Amino acid sequence: MITDIKELLSSMIPVGYVVKPHGLRGEVKFKLTTNLEDILEVGENTLLFDEKSKRYVVTRITDFRKAGSGYILSFEGFDNVGLAERIRGYHLYIAKSKLPPLEKGEFYFYQVLEAQVFSPEGEYLGKVEDIIETGANDVFVVKHRLENLSVREILIPVIKDYILELDLDNKRVVAKIPDFEKENE
Repeated sequence: MITDIKELLSSMIPVGYVVKPHGLRGEVKFKLTTNLEDILEVGENTLLFDEKSKRYVVTRITDFRKAGSGYILSFEGFDNVGLAERIRGYHLYIAKSKLPPLEKGEFYFYQVLEAQVFSPEGEYLGKVEDIIETGANDVFVVKHRLENLSVREILIPVIKDYILELDLDNKRVVAKIPDFEKENE
């Protein structure tokens, strides 16, 4: 069963998570974790997945509306607060094919997360574990677990001066370490 869910998840992307139930009719408060606000559609087949328990539910969005900084969503088959409570914390996945096409040089964060990062000389620097959006440019958070069990963290601005090669198909990045990071070593 788990291999089936892994295969299913490989063709999907998480776009947010259920915060908590809202009201008594099965609606939920939902936090979108992407800047693609028009990604939600009524009638859209979705997968709700709990990463801790590995439980999942295949359902359909029946209604949604903006509410403050989040959304209120309704799902097919969830018509009371008890059922809505069961999916608290679940991530909502949609098909990757629903994502809008990218311009040349653009990428989705999921394409870079977990990518292996190397220096121009071929030294392994770590994996991209997070991406910080600063407004001016994004920053890759690269972490490497060392033999002494400590963790080295490097922040690499996503600009052409530092990102020399970005191979999305092989999840491989060649990057220069910024001088401010070299001083911290």
